[in-house]
Amino acid sequence: MATGPMDLGPTSRAVADNLRRLREARGLSLRALSADLKRRGHNLSADALNKIENGRTPEAGAEPAKNVRRIDVDDLTALAAALGVNPNALLLPHQGSGSITLTGMGHVDATIVWAWAEGRRPLTVPEGDDGTTNADFQRYARPLGIRRYDRSPASRAAHFEDSGGRGYYQLRDGKLHEVSTGEPVEFDQHGNHDD
Repeated sequence: MATGPMDLGPTSRAVADNLRRLREARGLSLRALSADLKRRGHNLSADALNKIENGRTPEAGAEPAKNVRRIDVDDLTALAAALGVNPNALLLPHQGSGSITLTGMGHVDATIVWAWAEGRRPLTVPEGDDGTTNADFQRYARPLGIRRYDRSPASRAAHFEDSGGRGYYQLRDGKLHEVSTGEPVEFDQHGNHDD
């Protein structure tokens, strides 16, 4: 915690902006939000919440606010839960188009940033990429079972590997065939097949 001006980056400012926006949209006072957090087992006083909000993006010509508090990841998670949003709704500027200033990246297209934050795509893809960047992103960013592979050969290979060489099928001659063996997949009267 600090009592003087604090140099905050774009993500800290976005959190402060979004905290104020969401708290007010929910019709919550600082005290009410603090009380809700306490009921959830996370103590964050009204004064601490106010100091976080003091980190908002200053208006043109305004001096940076004093009595600013940084937020930690436990605070962020508890606030997102209390406000009924995902953590991205606090972390990223509330805009769906144009350019977003992202810590560590500078200016990035807003639609790309949101897709990245939602785990749908990597933040950057090298020119001429064969799909490996997305396959690696899915493998390392998302747990098995919720990865979102695309149709590139690299993603198909990653999906095939994730499934242990099973579970990836293609339609040939009107029948499904398992890619790993080429064998037709047989279904019972209930639409189930042997795994």
